[in-house]
Amino acid sequence: MNEAVPRERVAIGVVGAGKIAERHVLAYKQLGVTDLYLFDVDPVVRAARSTEWQVEAVDDLDTLLGLPGIAAVDVCTPTSFHAPYAIRALEARKHVFCEKPLCLSTREGKEIEAAATAACRIVMVGYLYRFHPAFQFVKSLLEERTIGDPYLALVRLGGRGSAAAWKHTVGQGAGAMGEMMAHMIDLATWYFGSIDEVDPLWNATLLPSREIGSEVVPASAEDISIVRLRAGEVQILVESDLATPSYMQHIDIQGSNGSIFSSILHYLPTVVYCKEQRGIYGAGNSVYTFQQENLFVDELGYFLDAIAGAPHTVNLLQDSMHIVEVLERIQGMTASHYPPSEAVH
Repeated sequence: MNEAVPRERVAIGVVGAGKIAERHVLAYKQLGVTDLYLFDVDPVVRAARSTEWQVEAVDDLDTLLGLPGIAAVDVCTPTSFHAPYAIRALEARKHVFCEKPLCLSTREGKEIEAAATAACRIVMVGYLYRFHPAFQFVKSLLEERTIGDPYLALVRLGGRGSAAAWKHTVGQGAGAMGEMMAHMIDLATWYFGSIDEVDPLWNATLLPSREIGSEVVPASAEDISIVRLRAGEVQILVESDLATPSYMQHIDIQGSNGSIFSSILHYLPTVVYCKEQRGIYGAGNSVYTFQQENLFVDELGYFLDAIAGAPHTVNLLQDSMHIVEVLERIQGMTASHYPPSEAVH
């Protein structure tokens, strides 16, 4: 049985002190969590972020896990460290929130699952797109079959990728696939079910060097990837990149009775097109707008409710393990098709 942890007395240990950790810390504070502790392997960074974010720094992981009242550990490290930290936290009987993807391999995923089962603790992964109202609206349209039977989806996510050098380094779960595509594969499985087939179409490094802060660093990981997926009867084309000058995201779904276009971006509309009227949706276009959302608050609020005993039905560990398995298949096929040295200049 999962032990309920009331939010008013929950304490969270955050591991890692990068930009994503800052967003998590700010979200926890907005949610009313005051007992926040920070561990990072770099003592200089740890001390600086502790002061900047006004949270208590902890010198090592064992000390963090031994603090009274720590209910959960939030892992905000590069992907290659997700499994070791998550497993250590679970062995200490702490709930785990982990940034995406869950880990580097299905082997690591099974180890995390075994540790979570033994500890009777929740593991939730940060696939925050599921919490956006526009995408929840799209989910309801698909469930109600407003556009009939879907058969094609185009999914895109692009961004600058200038947050950290490791995001462009092979071997750390970085690149366009690990950093960006994982989100879109999760969205596709949420909408259409488990992925049955993968077909890497193009994988390359468009920008062989990146400016991170004031430093220019070489890029060894791919910064663009295009993959065809199949989930049941639905063909899905996914494009993800770390080469788009500004953030860009949208989905485009075609069905037997029409289409849906939507985006996480508040300045892009959600458009439902029906060939024939379905329910409240008349023939032709219906246009909707959604405001900006702090999805970190939404997903971490859900996590806090889950560890307090509320039903946990979104972003289950098994869902995240399926994404790892799909990424592993794509990366294995990509390695044989596109050598690591391949780049487009």
